[in-house]
Amino acid sequence: MTLDALLKTAHVLGAMLFVGNVIVTGIWSAVFWRARHSHDFHRAARAIVITDWWFTVGGGALLTTSGVTLALRRGLPLWGTPWIRLGLVALGVSTLLWLVVLVPAQRTMVRHRGDADDALFVRAYGRWNVWGWVATVPLVYAVWCMVAKPM
Repeated sequence: MTLDALLKTAHVLGAMLFVGNVIVTGIWSAVFWRARHSHDFHRAARAIVITDWWFTVGGGALLTTSGVTLALRRGLPLWGTPWIRLGLVALGVSTLLWLVVLVPAQRTMVRHRGDADDALFVRAYGRWNVWGWVATVPLVYAVWCMVAKPM
């Protein structure tokens, strides 16, 4: 296997882990939220944080390092190649939303030990849920940029 093939495999695997975890976490947390009266949603919130650090951060790091390395090995300027620039900007927007809005909401959800209907917990979950889906849109756009290579 060539180094480029290995890097491309790592890039696709990173995208699968990163974007896949983001989407799947949103879906299963919504399902679990509906059952919050019969289940411990605090454990689900903790699982969200754990999977974010393992799969979202790990997959994102693998995705970014392999993608940048591939582009540089192929002589593609990162900011001079429109589809790479657009993908990196979209990734940056999503990451910024994650750091500024989602991580604080996750911390509130994990620290919360009371009833799952407590107003603080419900607001944190609502903020995490809405902004999590908003932060997913640029990720899907970045995937499209990598596949369609616009401009």
